[in-house]
Amino acid sequence: MTQSTDISELIKRMASPALRTSEVVNQYYTLCIPFYREFLGNHWHTGYYPPEGPLGPHDQLRMERHIAASAGLTVDCKVLDVGCGIGGPACHLAQITGARIHGLTPNPVQLELARSLALTKNVADKVCFDLGDAGALPYADASFDVVLFFESACHFPDRTRFFHEAYRVLRQGGRLAGEDWLAGEALSIDQLDRYIRPICNTWAIPTLGTRADYAEGMRAAGFTVREAVDLRHEMALLRGFMVDQGDRMQVSEEMQSTTDPVRRMIMESLLHLGEAAEAGAFTVGRFLAVKNGNGS
Repeated sequence: MTQSTDISELIKRMASPALRTSEVVNQYYTLCIPFYREFLGNHWHTGYYPPEGPLGPHDQLRMERHIAASAGLTVDCKVLDVGCGIGGPACHLAQITGARIHGLTPNPVQLELARSLALTKNVADKVCFDLGDAGALPYADASFDVVLFFESACHFPDRTRFFHEAYRVLRQGGRLAGEDWLAGEALSIDQLDRYIRPICNTWAIPTLGTRADYAEGMRAAGFTVREAVDLRHEMALLRGFMVDQGDRMQVSEEMQSTTDPVRRMIMESLLHLGEAAEAGAFTVGRFLAVKNGNGS
């Protein structure tokens, strides 16, 4: 079987909710690693965008600092980054806070790249990476002060299970903090079909939850939810997405001319995001929850 056939088969599986398993998500991320590194470097998530001025990698770092500050990361914290990608956020936050950070990924290729990055960034004494599943965290009860997620939970087949697992591995007063892709609240069936389904189909997302879904899931796991923020109300979120129709037209033309099926898939994914963001059907949420509500 050729690589092109493999990719075509993966794309077909991604387009079917019944077939969009954790294995498919893993295959997707393995294929996309070189393209994500080309477009996003080592930090695979939305930035915290200013209202004006140039956009760049500093925006992703700003988002990480913002999430870390909300969670109260300090040199005394033991932290778990679930769905850590190739380790960019974990290494960055260890550098600026001195916290001890474990990164967890289900992807063996990402794991090796993350471990290499920790050595390159000279933080291997503070950062380590493990292979594992967000729905069955390979750590003992009450092991961490903070659990983080940066646009990883949307890929988990069972986010509710992840919230329960995060609660289990946190100490009393521990914090769950992160940001993730969301569907807008109260979308119609037509809006879900037009805007949200194409995002899930092309980004290997089992389901895209709402801000209320996440908050409810955290509370059901035992957390007190301190913050559940639609980032459109906190910063210039839409600057990071292709909401301009002219920009989307240009990318669409480039997409038609590329011969690389993975690059074409990613470009199509970006177009779906831009259209949904422009329509108000897609957003990004920021969350902070505390175990038993007695954290500081």
